[in-house]
Amino acid sequence: MMDIPTQLSLDFETTVEPKQSNEYGFLIDEPELGLAKVTKETPTSVELFFESKEIFRTVNKSNRNLHFLNQYPESLRVSEEFPKAMELALTASQLKLTYNFNKLSSLSNSRTRLLPHQIESTFIVANSLKPRFILADEVGLGKTIEAGLAVKELMFRRGLKRVLVVAPSPLLVQWQQEMKNKFNEEFAIVRRRNFVTNGPDHWRNFNKIITSIDFIKNPRYAEEILGTKWDIVVFDEAHRLRRDYSKITRGYLFAEKIARKTECLLLLTATPFRGKLEELFYLMHLVDPNILGPYHTFINDYVVGQKGDLKEKISKVLLRRRKVEVGGFTKRFAKTVRIDLSPIERAFYDETTEYVKREYNMAMGTKNRAIGFVMVVFQKLLDSSVIALLSALQKRKFMLESKFHYMKEHETNLDDWDLDETEGVEDFITELEDEEMSSFQRIKRELFTLNRLIHLGKQIKEDKKTQKLRETLYRLKKEGHKKFIIFTQFRTTQDHLQSVLEPDFKVSPFHGSLSMDEKEVAIQKFKEDYEILICTEAGGEGRNLQFANILFNYDLPWSPLKIEQRIGRIHRFGQKDNVYIFNFASKDTVAERILEVLTNKIRLFEESIGASDDLLGTIEEELDFNSSLMKFITGTKTKEELETEFDLRIQVAQKGFEKLNALVTPKVLDFNLKDYYDHTLEEREWNNQHLEEVVSEGSKFFQNKLPGSLAVTGKGSYEYKNLEGKVKKATFDSDLALTNDSLEFMAFGHPFVEKVTELLTHSNVGRKKKYLYSQNLSQKILFVFQVEFDFSLKRKDLFFIEFDLKKKKSLVVTEKPKEWTEGKTYVPETEIPLSKLEEAFIHCFPIVESEAEIKKEILRKETLSIFQKEEYKVELSHQKTIRQLEEKLMRQEAAYKWDNRPEKKAVLHKTMKEIQRAKDEYTVEMRKIKNGAKIFHRIQLFQTYICI
Repeated sequence: MMDIPTQLSLDFETTVEPKQSNEYGFLIDEPELGLAKVTKETPTSVELFFESKEIFRTVNKSNRNLHFLNQYPESLRVSEEFPKAMELALTASQLKLTYNFNKLSSLSNSRTRLLPHQIESTFIVANSLKPRFILADEVGLGKTIEAGLAVKELMFRRGLKRVLVVAPSPLLVQWQQEMKNKFNEEFAIVRRRNFVTNGPDHWRNFNKIITSIDFIKNPRYAEEILGTKWDIVVFDEAHRLRRDYSKITRGYLFAEKIARKTECLLLLTATPFRGKLEELFYLMHLVDPNILGPYHTFINDYVVGQKGDLKEKISKVLLRRRKVEVGGFTKRFAKTVRIDLSPIERAFYDETTEYVKREYNMAMGTKNRAIGFVMVVFQKLLDSSVIALLSALQKRKFMLESKFHYMKEHETNLDDWDLDETEGVEDFITELEDEEMSSFQRIKRELFTLNRLIHLGKQIKEDKKTQKLRETLYRLKKEGHKKFIIFTQFRTTQDHLQSVLEPDFKVSPFHGSLSMDEKEVAIQKFKEDYEILICTEAGGEGRNLQFANILFNYDLPWSPLKIEQRIGRIHRFGQKDNVYIFNFASKDTVAERILEVLTNKIRLFEESIGASDDLLGTIEEELDFNSSLMKFITGTKTKEELETEFDLRIQVAQKGFEKLNALVTPKVLDFNLKDYYDHTLEEREWNNQHLEEVVSEGSKFFQNKLPGSLAVTGKGSYEYKNLEGKVKKATFDSDLALTNDSLEFMAFGHPFVEKVTELLTHSNVGRKKKYLYSQNLSQKILFVFQVEFDFSLKRKDLFFIEFDLKKKKSLVVTEKPKEWTEGKTYVPETEIPLSKLEEAFIHCFPIVESEAEIKKEILRKETLSIFQKEEYKVELSHQKTIRQLEEKLMRQEAAYKWDNRPEKKAVLHKTMKEIQRAKDEYTVEMRKIKNGAKIFHRIQLFQTYICI
C-alpha cells in the first residue's frame, strides 16, 4: 500500500462534483490515489473509497484543504463492507485449515533442513490415535528436531496448548533456543532458582515449560508440576528413567504419574535398553501399558518363553534409525599425535606413575577406596598436563602437612561419584584422606615423594604436548581452517591452555561452572568470532557444534562412550565438511595404551560414522575401564591378560548390542523426501507467499491492536515491533531464515503471525457480506460455510455453495471460483432484501449438510483402521490379563475344595474382585475408543458474497 499524504490539496467544490456515474455509484478522480467513490456524506465530512488502492478515507469539509481525520478510523477497520479485509479473512482461514490438517504443516513452519527419517517419524506420531512413542534414533540423527516437529504438528492438528519438556539440566537452554529458533515456540524454563524466587504459581502463567529431570526428582516440585493437566509431555534422555522389578527411581515415579495424565507422550533415548529386557518393559509401560501386558505375563512370554512377536509389538511405539541406515554423514578422519617426552618430562612421568602404583596397591590392599580414587585421578591428571598434576600434588601436600582429618561424609559420597566426571575433581580429591593417615611414617614417606615430584614438575618450563598443540593449530590455520574445539577433562588444564593460546588466538572456555546464560554466550562467541573453544566434559553432551569440523582430544577420558559423545558434537547431521580428530598421547604412556584399545579393539575411529553409542554404552557396562587400566598400570595385570579380558567383555557387549538391534531396529528407511514433496505438490496449493500477503496486509488493518505493521526492509525481509514493542527483523522465506539466524522466521506459531491471523479469523472483519459486480455472476450468491468435525482426531473444512437467484439452483464448488475472486467490489445503495438471503440460505443449508455427511464418511473410512488397531491392542492385553486371573481363580477354587479355611475363601474373593476390576477397566477403555470414533459436526456460516 502506497504512502498517503496528510492533506489533499484539492478544491472541495470541484472534487466532490461527480465527474461520472455508473454502477459503482458516485465517482471522483484524484490524481495520486486514482478513482474514488463517495460512500457516505454528512454535513461535516465525506467518506471516500479509492477502489484501485482499496483504501477508505474520511475527510473534513471545514476548509478548502481536505484533512484526513484518521488514517484508519476504528469504525472502518471493523467495517463488514471492507472488501480487502474480507478477502484476507478467507485466505487466513484457508491457510490455517490447510496447515492444520493437510499432510504435515510443520514442514513449512520449521526453520530447519528436514530429513526423510524425521518426516516419517513425525507423520507416524501425528497420525496416530494415541501419540505416545519412544523416539530411539542414534545420537546425531536429530531426535530433538523430530520431537519439535511432532509437538508442532500435534498442536496444529489437535489444538493442544500445554506442553512440558523434561531434559537434563545442561540442555535446558538449548531446548529453549531450538524450540524458539526452529519452531517459533516460546518455552519458559522452570528450575529451582526461579521456582523459589518467583513463587510456585508463577510458572502456571506459561503454557509451554522446560524443566530438568533433577528438578522433578524433588517430590515437592514434582507434585506442583503434576497438579497441572499437560497435553504433551516430552522426556529427553529418557534412559535416565530406567527401572527394574526391584528398584524404582524418583524420576521413573514422576514419569509414571504424569504418563497417566497426559494425552501425548514422547520419550527420547538412543539407548532404550542395554540388553536387559526388563528395562525395555518398564520404558514401554510408560508409553502404553497394553502393548506388553502385565509384568509377569511379559516375563513368562518373552524372557522365559522367548516368544517371537516381541519385535513386532515394540515397533508399534518405538521408532529407531541408525546412522548406517540413514546415511548422509560426512567422513571422519582420526589421527594420533604421539609426543616424545623430554628427559625431565619422562622422569616426572615415570616417578609419578611409580607413586600412583605404590599408593593404589596399598589402598586396594587395605580396601581404602578414597585413596584408590585419588590415585586414579592423579594418573588421569598425569596424562592431561604437567600443570594440572602439579597443582593437584601441591594441594595434596598442603593437606597432608596441615593434617586435615579424614572427612567421613566424602567417603560415603564416593558411591555417587562418577570416575569419568572429572571436572572440579582436582579440589575434591584434596579433601579425601584415609583412616590410616595417623601413621607418622606413612605421612612422612608420601610427603617426601610429593616434594620430589613437585621439584621435578617445576623444572618443566614448557611441556612438549603444549608445543605440539600450538604447532598443529598454526599449521591448520595456515591451511585455511578457522574453528577448533579442544577437549580436556580438567579445569586446570583448560585454564593453562587458554593462557598459552590466547596471545595468538581468540579462545572461549566452556565448563560446568558457567551459568546457563554464560554457557550460551561462550558457544555464541565461538560460533561468530572466536577461533578456539576449550571444553571440559560439560561440552560433550547434547551440544550442536557442527559449524566446526576439527576436534582435539588433548587428553582422553577412560570411557569410549564419552569420547564418541565428544566427536558427536561436530560429526552429526548438518555437518557439511569432513571431520578431523586429533588424539594427543605421549609415547609409552597410559594414554597411548587407551588409544590402542579404542582403535584396535573397539575400532572407535575406524568407521566413517563412528561406533554406535549403544554398543559403547554396553561395553562400558561390561567393562570397568578404570579398574582394568589401573591394574595394568600397577602391574597386577599383564598386557596379554588385559587384552584377553577386553576381548571377552567386548564379545558379551556386542551380543547385547545385537539383541537391541534385533528387537528395535526397523528395516532400511523406505521414505523418499523428493517423492513425498512431488506427490503432495497439488495438495499444497497454499504456501508462505500467501501467508506473507495475509500478515503484511492484515497487520495494516489492526494497527490499534498491534504494536505496528510490517515494514519492508529488503528483498524478502521485514521489520516489525513484537508484542513487547521491540523492533525485530523477520522473513517469510524459509531458505533465507536458514542462512540468516538474525532473522525471525514468520510462519504459523510465530506470535505476530498468530495474532494477525487470529484477528482476521475471529473478529468481525469481513466475516459477513460482500457485494461484487460481475456480468457473469449476476443474480448469484456464494455462501462460505465452516464445518468442524468433532471426534478423537479433530478436523475442520470450508465448503462453498453457489446459489442462482433466477434459476433457484444450488451448486457445490471445491473452492472460491475464480470469477468470484476477480469480481469488483462495491457498496450498494440498498441492501439485498432479507427474504432473498433467507431463501438462498434455506436452499443451500441442506446441501452443506449433505456434503458434511459425505466428508464424515470419508473421514470415518480413513481413520477406521486406526481405531480398530487400538481396540485390538486393548482387547489382547486385557483379555490375556483376565484369562490369567481366571486360571488363578480355578486353582484357588480347587485348593479351597480340599481345604475350606476362611483365609482361603478370602483369597478367592480377592481374585474375583481383581477379575471384575480388570473387566470394568476393559469396558471403560473400549467405550472410550468407540466414542472417540464417533464423528459429530457443527456448521457455521462464515461469509456471504452477493452479486445482484
